[in-house]
Amino acid sequence: MQAEARSRALIIGAGISGLAAAWWLEKAGWACTIVEKSPSMREGGYIVSISGSGLETVKRMGLYEKLDEISYNFDENVVKDNGGRELLRLRYKDVHGGVDALAVCRDDLARVLANAISESVAFRFGDTVVKIEDDGTKAQATLSTGETLEADLLIGADGIRSSTRNYLCEGNKCLEDLGYTYAVYDIEGQPGLDSDCVSFNSPGHLDVLYTLRNNRVAALHIWRDDQTRLQDKQSQFDKIRHITSGSTKLVTDVISLAERNGSTPVVDRLTMVSLPNWHKGRVLLLGDAAHCLTLMSGQGAGMALASAEILGKELMSTNIVATALSQHERKLRPIIERLQQRSRKMAAMYIPKNTFMYHLRNFFLRFMPYSWIVSWHASSAKSEIDSTLS
Repeated sequence: MQAEARSRALIIGAGISGLAAAWWLEKAGWACTIVEKSPSMREGGYIVSISGSGLETVKRMGLYEKLDEISYNFDENVVKDNGGRELLRLRYKDVHGGVDALAVCRDDLARVLANAISESVAFRFGDTVVKIEDDGTKAQATLSTGETLEADLLIGADGIRSSTRNYLCEGNKCLEDLGYTYAVYDIEGQPGLDSDCVSFNSPGHLDVLYTLRNNRVAALHIWRDDQTRLQDKQSQFDKIRHITSGSTKLVTDVISLAERNGSTPVVDRLTMVSLPNWHKGRVLLLGDAAHCLTLMSGQGAGMALASAEILGKELMSTNIVATALSQHERKLRPIIERLQQRSRKMAAMYIPKNTFMYHLRNFFLRFMPYSWIVSWHASSAKSEIDSTLS
């Protein structure tokens, strides 16, 4: 007797959500092909925190031990003002209140996921999808090579700048700009950090420096766009220098060192995706393509993992794709909406919009009892994690 043909999924994007989706769909009995525009697995990316439902997903995938081995154990964050004066030392074990979490580099997480998926998953690197069609029973994707691939389900896991999303939402109508821009990069060397994480806050912008392995330091800058008027013709480092012109010498030294060493900063806006529906017919969006939470939430990677698990289990429970997609969205959407609302609030708290709010916040950080600050952070972290498990 001839074996029944497996349902086929075409996944656009080999990032966290795409790789996790391939793992769970393979478990559900589907055959998967991943199309990735980069010529190979992408390197780089900032550290992500995995907690709550994302961490539970990692455990059920049997990947907790592998990720734990390569995770970072930060001791404390030293918070300073723009003059370099110490305001507060926040110990992470106090802030997290005993909550279980993993801090890993995004590319390390992707590598572990890629190594975990079945060898039967086909990768198409260096290719892009230029056209999507859906006749109700199959989805067809035309590649830049002219080849057409057919699938029972097409998954857009191609990030915040998703081209697949145009199939559900025309242009930028579903993008919510939070009014901030960020830049991330890393350098070789240890430029005199007095902790494994140091942050400098100025009116309208935040600089964070933290240590990585192999004698490297990562830098993150976030600034409010209404505080500056930058010209498009400026280079990325010109923009960063302009933003940090009032920062401490340590910050400006790191920027100069990064430029001399040829580092390439990633510069983008903090943008959330708000879609009324994450699927249409046989096309589904996952991860940042569907509901970007921005780096302010710290839950983007975790929710991409959890979303892939929900999808895989729904496809295990029914052979009706439309039912599985609707159930996936029904279970996930309330969690995502709570986390997005939290991202809006956290940006305003960490990056005071004017000088008055900046000095007011610094006053409280300097003179408020440490136990009160820790209690607020711990309860806030627990509330966020609980919302992902509900």
